[in-house]
Amino acid sequence: MSPGAVEEAGQTARSIITALASQPMSLAMILSNIALLAFVWYSDIENNKAWRAENEQRSANAVQFVQFAKDTNALLAKCVVPDGR
Repeated sequence: MSPGAVEEAGQTARSIITALASQPMSLAMILSNIALLAFVWYSDIENNKAWRAENEQRSANAVQFVQFAKDTNALLAKCVVPDGR
């Protein structure tokens, strides 16, 4: 009988572990790359949270600015001095 998929995967994993055991710098480089990917992934998630909060704040500021401009225009419209003092 030929070996199945599980036996092939196990044999491949054993050969990879054996190869990495003989070259510890390669193993260290792989682990550091995995750690870097995890850090970049986490950093991206946190950056997106901060960006969303900043975007919401900018939207709120824009709404407040427009409301302030409307209130100012309404006050100035009442302060028009008629001709013929």
